[in-house]
Formats: sequence, C-alpha cells, structure tokens
Amino acid sequence: MPVAETAARSQGEQFRLLIAGGGTGGHLFPGLAIAEEFKRRLPQCEVRFAGSAYGIEATVIPARGYRLYRLPVRGLYRVPLRRKIWVVAMLPIALMKAAMVMLTYRPRLVIGVGGYASGPMLLMAVLLRTKTAIQEQNAVPGLTNRLLGRLVDRAFVPLPGMERHFPRHQVVGTPVRREILALREAPPRPRPVPLLFIFGGSQGARRLNEAMTAALPQLEAWGGALEILHQTGPLDIEWVERCYRECSIPHRVVPFVEDMAGALAGSRLVVSRAGASAVTEIITARRASLLIPIPGTSGEHQLMNARRVAEAGAGILLEQAALSGEVLAGRVIGLLEDPPTLDRMEERCDTLFQGDSAARIVESGLEMVGMGQDGWC
Repeated sequence: MPVAETAARSQGEQFRLLIAGGGTGGHLFPGLAIAEEFKRRLPQCEVRFAGSAYGIEATVIPARGYRLYRLPVRGLYRVPLRRKIWVVAMLPIALMKAAMVMLTYRPRLVIGVGGYASGPMLLMAVLLRTKTAIQEQNAVPGLTNRLLGRLVDRAFVPLPGMERHFPRHQVVGTPVRREILALREAPPRPRPVPLLFIFGGSQGARRLNEAMTAALPQLEAWGGALEILHQTGPLDIEWVERCYRECSIPHRVVPFVEDMAGALAGSRLVVSRAGASAVTEIITARRASLLIPIPGTSGEHQLMNARRVAEAGAGILLEQAALSGEVLAGRVIGLLEDPPTLDRMEERCDTLFQGDSAARIVESGLEMVGMGQDGWC
C-alpha cells in the first residue's frame, strides 16, 4: 500500500465524530456544516449522527450518506400533557440506547447541536468521559444546552456574553454549509426578474403561509416583474398550491428546499422567520431580508436575531402582530421598487458576517482530542 494511502487510513482511524441533535433545520444544518468541514479536513475520518425518528434528520441525514442512530425522543415545548408523559417515560430507553451507541461506536468527540437527541447523547458521553462540546446557535440557549452547558468540555457560541450558561465557551459564530459559504466567493449575477423567496424554516410557518397567500392578489395587481419561490413546509403544501394556481405570478411552491444555496443565490429578497441558522445563511449569502420572528420563543431569541439584522441595516424586522396580507404585500412592493435599498442591505450583511465558523470548530475540536490540524496525534 502506498505511503500516502497508509497515512490517510491512519488519520481516519484516529478520529471518529458523533454529532447529536436535530428536530429542525435550525439545529441540524449547522451540524451538517461541521460534518462537512471535518470530512473536508480529514477525508478518511468517520462521522455519524444521533437524532430522533421524528425530526428532519430522519430523512436528511441518510440522504446525505451519513449513518443515523435514532433515539426515542421528542420535544417537550408547547406539546400536550400526553406527549410530555410519553417523552419522560421513554427517557430511560433513550439513555440506554445512547450508552449502546457510545460503547459500540466509541467516538473521540461528541458535539451536541441542540434538539431532542442532543441531551441523552451528550449526558452519556459526559458520564463515559468522552470529549464533549455544544454548538449553540442562539444568544439564548434552549433547555437542553442550558442543562448541559456546565458539564461539557467546550461550548461553541455565536456571540460574546454567554458565560452564564457556558463557562468554557469559544465565540465562533454559527456554522453554515460550504455551498452557502461559497456564495461570498462568487457573488451571483442579478436575475432579470426579481425572485422573492418565502422561507418559514424547515417545517414551514402557518402564519407566514397565510399572509403570503393573502398578499398574492395585491402583488398580482401591482404588475411589477416578479417570480416567487415559496417553501411551505409539509403540512400546508396542498392548500398553498391551490392559492397560487389562481394567480398569474410565475411561482414554484415546494414543501422543502433541498438546494438552499441555489435558492439564496437567485433571490432578490428573502421573507423569512428569524431562526439563528436561517439568519446566518441569509447574511452569509448577502441577501436582503424581511424577517418575521416567531413570538414567544425561548428568551425571544428570534426577535433578538431579527433586531440585530435590522439594527445593522441588513434587513427589516416585521413583528408577527403586525403581519397581514396587505402589510406583507406593501413591504415587498416597497422594497422591490427600491433597488438601491436592497443593494445597501446586501452590503450591510458584511458587517454581520463572522467568517468560516465550521473551520474554527474543527480546529478547536481537533485540539480538544490532542490532534493536529492534519489529523495526527
């Protein structure tokens, strides 16, 4: 066997990574960005995921070619009492399965990205004295990360000032997938017809879907050049499609956007929820945005995300209490009729861009387990 191939195999055998969490794209896609960067840096390393059978990871992870361990866990936030009882009852089983994963796979490093499966997996890794890290996307962490923040070896956080929850933290920003990061290196050419991208997160957003479909008659009557890409989420796709069939605006309505980089690259204006991952991807792609945060999120983190973008001049904050079809149509038309403002928003995205966060996480992760940047101990 050639020396170079022997070295590559040895590097791969030295490092096994487990990324735990998911439930929504906001948790999962930063984890995928970390996985991609580890594989880019160490092509022969092994990366696996632990998640829930009920979250977005159940379909996305296998489709990306990674192995997924499914834990019997579900969310506790805003769910009926019956669901909460089921979740608590299944916790011992989830912990036992997490222990089996740790003992059979034996990862060198476990990174929790938040979400249902992150808690049991990180807790078991801590108990078995495996190196652990949390990747937190929000300025206000969720319940799982708040509980485990003082137990893990390191926390990768988006902003300064999070010492209260994570005493051993490193400010790195929020990682994004490499195909989105590449948009900064090769800015897309402007489309002849502006594309309006409606994005309510990986599961869609009912209020955003309702407001956008109500806005269609006004947008159609406006008569300006416009195309629409609307991600509805899986639950609303049928009735939203029916609404679009009644209007003449060129459109594409999908339950889920597989090629997020392509959608952002072609967009002139993005109307979106304000989850940390979505906002980071919009900023990275240098897109103008109209952000509508979900009210009542933990610590109002979506509102904080949207305010940060608006205060930098990179987007506009529209609170859900003021959202209607008429208001949304008016805001969209006003922005599309003012290209210089859209151009300034794109330029102001640069003031919020935090660089290649995934690369910094990989560098720190290798240092945690005593490996050099080339993968050698």
